[in-house]
Amino acid sequence: MCYIIVIRIGVGICSEKCLNGGKCVQKDTCECPKGYFGLHCEFSKCVIPCLNGGKCKGNNICRCPAGFKGDHCEIGRRSPQRSPCTRACRNGTCQPDNTCLCDPGWFGKLCNKNKPWA
Repeated sequence: MCYIIVIRIGVGICSEKCLNGGKCVQKDTCECPKGYFGLHCEFSKCVIPCLNGGKCKGNNICRCPAGFKGDHCEIGRRSPQRSPCTRACRNGTCQPDNTCLCDPGWFGKLCNKNKPWA
């Protein structure tokens, strides 16, 4: 009776598969590619910054919100209808931080009070 024994050098034995391109390097130890970590490389970490509300997904790729593009969501600008502003500024302009910037001669949280001395 003959037996064939195959020994694979450089490949570990992992009880669970290494994910996201990770390689099993020794018993139950995965070597994760850049941007991933965890026992089985199951978690992604963002090594690139996503701007303007973009979210890092998968292999360090930014998913950009509407109106933005680029590797880091750096190209584009917010459209006026997507402003986070909820105030109705009467005599002024609503700012991105949801405050009112009053026109000359007006004051108050909603720019609805006249400065008679102005």
